[in-house]
Amino acid sequence: MTPDKNFKMKKPYKTMIALTKGSKESRNQLKRMLIDAQLHEEAARKAALKSKEKEGGGRGRGAIAPE
Repeated sequence: MTPDKNFKMKKPYKTMIALTKGSKESRNQLKRMLIDAQLHEEAARKAALKSKEKEGGGRGRGAIAPE
């Protein structure tokens, strides 16, 4: 997965990168890892929502089953 032009990194991730000591390479590696983690998290959320929509069958939360 690659971030598109509208990708926005979460603030805690930015703070973590800024406070990390080490070489520029290690910070870039951490940044790439955090971007991948965020993209996978968002993809998993979207997949969960799609599966909920498919199994819902169109009934709302308060629907009563016919007898």
